[in-house]
Amino acid sequence: MLYVDGFAGPGRYSGGEDGSPIVALKALAAHGHKLQSAFEFHFVERDRRTVDALTANIEVLREQGFVSPSTSITVHARKSFEDAYDQAIAPRLAQLAGAPAFVLVDPFGWTGIPMRIMADLMKRPSTELLLNFMFEEINRFLSHKDQPENFDALFGCPDWRKADELSGYVRKSFLHDLYRDQLKSVAGARYVRSFEMLNDRGASDYFLFFATQSLLGLRKMKEAMWRIDPAGGVRFSDATNFNQHVLFEPKPDARLLRRLIEAQFSDKRATVRDVELFVLEDTAYHGGHYKKVLREMEGASYLTPVNPPLKRRKGSYPDPDLILDFARPYPTL
Repeated sequence: MLYVDGFAGPGRYSGGEDGSPIVALKALAAHGHKLQSAFEFHFVERDRRTVDALTANIEVLREQGFVSPSTSITVHARKSFEDAYDQAIAPRLAQLAGAPAFVLVDPFGWTGIPMRIMADLMKRPSTELLLNFMFEEINRFLSHKDQPENFDALFGCPDWRKADELSGYVRKSFLHDLYRDQLKSVAGARYVRSFEMLNDRGASDYFLFFATQSLLGLRKMKEAMWRIDPAGGVRFSDATNFNQHVLFEPKPDARLLRRLIEAQFSDKRATVRDVELFVLEDTAYHGGHYKKVLREMEGASYLTPVNPPLKRRKGSYPDPDLILDFARPYPTL
């Protein structure tokens, strides 16, 4: 299994917080299962002083017993992500074509993360990508005379120039949707979700784009985002569809999910699997949410299972092939 951090940083920041490389290594050490796979960590860092700090912090982890001797760690020192990828990481991924890989791309701006690399990563069915799209910086420099080539590479097309005619919310939506669509059409990702990071004032800071070929990967990422503790001052909203603004709160908005399911399946028949796929692919919610909504709907006689097993308990949906008959209209809330 491979973990690639394209902009690794020092590993620990001046306030004492762990950076992404240390978080990843500690996560492996704390994993509750005995994992038989070999693990490779690839940390890319261009700045010399930051490389020195990262190397020292990794060594501290080794001394503390957090790093197994069988874990391989490579620091691609004093290289850009683009150079390290082309020269070392891409060839290694090709050698380990079937190995799962998680790639974190968390740049300080928008250069050095061309769409061609995202497309190369998404050719591997077992690769997942989490990318920080620095919207505020991108938006501010979009019209800078020295940046067209960089933005062509970032988006993988010249269409970002249309944003010059837009402003405010419309401009933000356009740039977000363009990058999302490019990850699908150019990079070839089957599933793309985006998450808007909100500061303590409720304003957006950046977007996190998650791309994968795996439905299970999508399900697990959604579950992870819903577990973020908003009490820590960090809040996310699902930004994949700006018409469905959903905050990731401890208690999801069941009313909204119910309206979405109703709009999709009203006066139709569908299996439990159909409902789950719709929820996972087309809404902000995950598999742990929709069954509670189905239970409420069945209790209100809005849906009726077709030919359920004799011993089935009402409000339970263990069989993904169970057919549900959705009535219309659903009672207004």
